Amino acid sequence: MVEYSDLDLNLKRKEELVKKAKRLAESDNVFNAVKTASSLKRQWKRFPEYDSGFEVELREEFDEYLDRIEAKKHELSLNAADTKAAIIEKTKEVAEMTNFKKAAKIMNDLFNQWKISGSAGKELDDELWVQFKEARDTFYNNRREYFAGLEEKRAEAKAAKEAIVAELQELATSTEWRKTTRAINELLEKWKVAGSAGRRSDEELWKQFSAARKSFNQAKNAYYAELKASFAERAAKKEELIAEAKLCCAQCDFSEEMIERVKGLRTRWKEVGFCGPNKDNELYSQFNEAVNNFFQNLKDHRD
Repeated sequence: MVEYSDLDLNLKRKEELVKKAKRLAESDNVFNAVKTASSLKRQWKRFPEYDSGFEVELREEFDEYLDRIEAKKHELSLNAADTKAAIIEKTKEVAEMTNFKKAAKIMNDLFNQWKISGSAGKELDDELWVQFKEARDTFYNNRREYFAGLEEKRAEAKAAKEAIVAELQELATSTEWRKTTRAINELLEKWKVAGSAGRRSDEELWKQFSAARKSFNQAKNAYYAELKASFAERAAKKEELIAEAKLCCAQCDFSEEMIERVKGLRTRWKEVGFCGPNKDNELYSQFNEAVNNFFQNLKDHRD
């Protein structure tokens, strides 16, 4: 006794096979259609046959799509010579392509088309095969030469980048910050035009390049951070000297002790040291003005 659940599942599976057969029958890829149709036939046979009107309709529709696929195959066979000649011309075009990945896929498709194109007679088949093979060989030879040249270029690029990395690693410990920064930037430009050494080599060498550059930059940044802090500290001391010089000037005290004190400010100013290009001149101008005012006042007092 047939269970309705079994019948329903069986019909659903066969409906799916019919849909697949329909898509194949409408496809322009005859080789794939013929190849897949054989698989669909085997799958259909694995399902049991039930005495169902709907199942008979499905079988008829399935067979109709298979017949269309077979008709396309037969049509190719009837025009085998023309079909193969067209394949040869297309193969010659593809043989000149430089996008080898895309071209290789097209080549495989053309070869599959050739296999189902049928026979134009042994003598003509042999002649056409020689032409087809020659066009294919041209492509594969071109691809082989390209990748051989590519490997050579990659080897050259790898050697160049290894030399760049070695030079950079030597520079990474330099404390000539500006000069070395320019040199590293030049090495980066050389890196950009060195070409590809292959993905793995490029990634590994770039890690080494980046690590050396990072090491230098960290040392440089630490130096300038310390220098900036030092400049700030010196600027603060000079501002104190400016304040003291102004105070001395304002007291109108022209004793020998005060004169020596003001003269000592100049000595103390020099001992503080440079506090940066953006600040030093400005502060010195204020300091010098205060000291000069004191001595001008001293001169006026004596006169």
